[in-house]
Amino acid sequence: MPVGVLLFFVNHSTPLLTAMSQNRVQIKPSKQKYLILSRWVFLLMLFFSTQPNTAYSIDNLELSLKNKITRLASKGSILLNDESGNPLFSYGAARILIPASIIKIYSALVVYDILGADFHFKTEFYTDNHNNLVIKGWGDPFLISEEIHLITDELKKNLTSPVKQVYLDHSAFTDNLRINGISHSLNPYDALNGALAVNFNTIFVKKDRLGKVYSAEEATPLTPLALKKSRFIKRGSEERINLTDSKKESLQYAGELFFAFLNDQGIIIHNKQISYIKTDHSWQLKLRHFNRRSLDTIIRALFKYSNNYIANQLFLVTGAEKRDYPATLEKSRAVFQAYLVSHFPQANSSIIIDEASGISRNNRMSGTIMMHILSHFKPHSDLLNLKNKILIKSGTLTGVYNYAGYFVTQKGLRPFVIMTNQKKNHRNRILKLLHQYSKQKTSPF
Repeated sequence: MPVGVLLFFVNHSTPLLTAMSQNRVQIKPSKQKYLILSRWVFLLMLFFSTQPNTAYSIDNLELSLKNKITRLASKGSILLNDESGNPLFSYGAARILIPASIIKIYSALVVYDILGADFHFKTEFYTDNHNNLVIKGWGDPFLISEEIHLITDELKKNLTSPVKQVYLDHSAFTDNLRINGISHSLNPYDALNGALAVNFNTIFVKKDRLGKVYSAEEATPLTPLALKKSRFIKRGSEERINLTDSKKESLQYAGELFFAFLNDQGIIIHNKQISYIKTDHSWQLKLRHFNRRSLDTIIRALFKYSNNYIANQLFLVTGAEKRDYPATLEKSRAVFQAYLVSHFPQANSSIIIDEASGISRNNRMSGTIMMHILSHFKPHSDLLNLKNKILIKSGTLTGVYNYAGYFVTQKGLRPFVIMTNQKKNHRNRILKLLHQYSKQKTSPF
């Protein structure tokens, strides 16, 4: 019965019942009971007719959220699974898109599986019968000042006489490595990869208002090349910049930094000219130094800073460890592509791993495969950055605005993928709506 009819009945029966109560209208007792009972029945009907249908309202809210999300991702892929891996939301799942930095999640997964959690990066030191010293790099992404200090402290115990000359061996990586997407900028994310590179191939310096330059890191001495490169820093500022896009300068900086630390240890070097050599059996291993940082620590830093240099050092070393040195882009691409095929049979030739950081626009990924990757990465999910109960990794290039990660719930983790390759950046709005949708949506299974 329409609500208007019910209201009509109630409004018109009320005066009659009032008159009955005042004995102004005489009605038989049986009819009185009927009228009173009828009024209560209609009031109850009216009450229930005006209550919202809770299930209908929830369904409407979910549909509204879903429509809002899909309208914001005209060229995108949006997925959400429950804690057990059952799909809760799927839109454009098969679209092949540019992943940008969310590909780092896949890169970390491959590195863990191939290198193993106990893997530690190494740097080796050799001498010959003429007291020459060779520093051989093996692609350690965390060969930083603090680690070099530990190394030279160990070397002091192993070197019994002054060093005639220091040579650098960078043969563990092939020459002329060039990652697609890296440009000739001062941005640290454009840092050059190499077998023997220090401090992420960046310098961190400050310049006072008079133009005097200082190292902005207490542990790092200011070398001649760092001083020269500081001309790009504005007066009165402090900045970390990409050291160089020249392999020769990258090695020069590594040599200068080692010289400074060796000198601090009192190790005498007669000839400080930087030279290069490839070690052979005529050289004796003096020290094999393993970086004290675990793979967990390195990958946590990778995610914290979204560091492209670390990602591609891991990429190159993993490929070489699997297919032998020297490291090449071709070996690493083959290893990462083979892992994709063997662990994710849903992947086809459209999914491309060009490099590990996401800086290359040649990388290709679908929402479906990214969701499978997240499912496999769950044991390492705590390495991602946690923000407002969301474990998340972003991915950004011009026209590429992505997120991937997990909503943290009382039952566990709900993986989500937001990939949009479009002019307007709606990912934050989509994330908020998807999180709201997740809170409303319970697993259908």
